[in-house]
Amino acid sequence: MVDEEHDPSYKQQEGARYSARDLAVYRGRLQNAPVLLASATPSLESWHLSRPATEDDPGGRYQRLLMPSRIGTGLLPKVRRVDMNKQPRRTVLSAPLVVAIQERVERGEQCMLLLNRRGYAPVLHCADCGWKSECKHCSAFRVFHKIDRTLRCHHCGLTERVPRACPECGNADIAPIGRGTEQLEEHLGELLAHVLRPDGTPVRIARIDADSTRLKGALESQLAQVHSGELDVLVGTQMIAKGHDFRRITLVAAVNPDTALFSSDFRAPERLFALLMQAAGRAGRDAAQSATSEMWVQTFHPTHALFEALKKHDYPAFAASELAERTAADLPPISHQALLRADARTQAAAQALLNAARETLEAQLSADPDDADLVLQVSVYPAVPMSMQRVADVERAQMLLESPNRMALQKMLWHLHSVLHQVRSLPEHKGVIRWLVDVDPQAI
Repeated sequence: MVDEEHDPSYKQQEGARYSARDLAVYRGRLQNAPVLLASATPSLESWHLSRPATEDDPGGRYQRLLMPSRIGTGLLPKVRRVDMNKQPRRTVLSAPLVVAIQERVERGEQCMLLLNRRGYAPVLHCADCGWKSECKHCSAFRVFHKIDRTLRCHHCGLTERVPRACPECGNADIAPIGRGTEQLEEHLGELLAHVLRPDGTPVRIARIDADSTRLKGALESQLAQVHSGELDVLVGTQMIAKGHDFRRITLVAAVNPDTALFSSDFRAPERLFALLMQAAGRAGRDAAQSATSEMWVQTFHPTHALFEALKKHDYPAFAASELAERTAADLPPISHQALLRADARTQAAAQALLNAARETLEAQLSADPDDADLVLQVSVYPAVPMSMQRVADVERAQMLLESPNRMALQKMLWHLHSVLHQVRSLPEHKGVIRWLVDVDPQAI
């Protein structure tokens, strides 16, 4: 059995790149053993492979087993959408949500707020000269952490003290842009400062993310406080949305989920829906309180199809909408992809290796009558910088291979492997540090 089979962490991202989920399916086939892929929000690949047969479609090779209701007598939480276009500008938590949290704390119930961004603010900015807290070694901004007054790069680990003034122009008024879990925790403390628990003590707020759980035993200690009822409001990243059986939580809120709606990553909506569905599942796990449990979503796009499906807890509707878009764009699971990546000291060197491999490969295949059709079946795109172009002073480039025929893609990769060894040995590509192939990449 593969539980939460949709989770991208099953795909190994370092060393040998393989999917533990797909490996389980393959091993089940070798051993002639049934394999159960379990999830409330299956990956679109698994959902597509379990599609029922129709007159025009023989269907998938997986069997779909449905569980239409929650285990036991508990009900799914009611989903409420807050249109942030109608809230005052720069509102972090809408007034109705703050009132709902206050009421539940005063009744002795717990609330959970999800913001998938740690730190206090994603970037520091100088309004006078435009300076931003960029990392010296990565194509990313250093995140402002107010607790220890540091700027940290979450990619290479570079950490520095927050400057007293702008390093470029000397302006002392440098300000944070955006918000993370630290800021949300601080803001909640201000909004709920007057709120008392049923025993008359002040509200207790805690934050769980990669920063607050860095020390050994910290996560276990904080989770124990949630389970025992010592905490009233829990703020955190996706760490708190998955798998926890919080019996006292009756309200879950997603503070800022819109960033994934229009991401360049075509898998972002799928991951967002899975995260929100899992977060909603933390509310009302005690059947006695499930009837009043709620999931609040603050969004600037309340009529978006994703939130419409979330309101009804309707994964099939969301999957149908997403698969229609994937089919129109010929994206996985309709087609199959592989990614060739090169790391080098310069971006030009990284792209040069990939483009040289592409040109050599196409020339060799065109000259061989047995493999000439591969050029037509598999699209090999020119090399481009990765979205995170530089990490720890290493430039990264990628080249995408795509085909509706998986066998053709695998055959192309077989030819490409020998070509890469051939091209990599040339003197002009000595600046390349490494190259790697990722089949069925989870991020492009």
